[in-house]
Amino acid sequence: MQLHQAAWPEVEAYLKRSKGIVIPIGSTEQHGPNGLLGTDAICPEVIEKEAGDEAGFLVGPTFNVGSAQHHLAVPGSITLRPTTMIAAV
Repeated sequence: MQLHQAAWPEVEAYLKRSKGIVIPIGSTEQHGPNGLLGTDAICPEVIEKEAGDEAGFLVGPTFNVGSAQHHLAVPGSITLRPTTMIAAV
């Protein structure tokens, strides 16, 4: 079950049987001139959705910001300082 696509009664029922939640993490950064900026976030999101559906665990929204200052020259890249990233996660 995906948290952001569930109604609160569904989450309440889930929390009665489990407290676990998986948060996919992947950065938003360049992947060449033709690659999607969200590649690093899309991949774990798809994998966790499938795994969550199969195993029955709750999947939170993807944390789609990374720590890759070396990509900032490319339009659309988003990054956090390492200390900010650690605090946010």
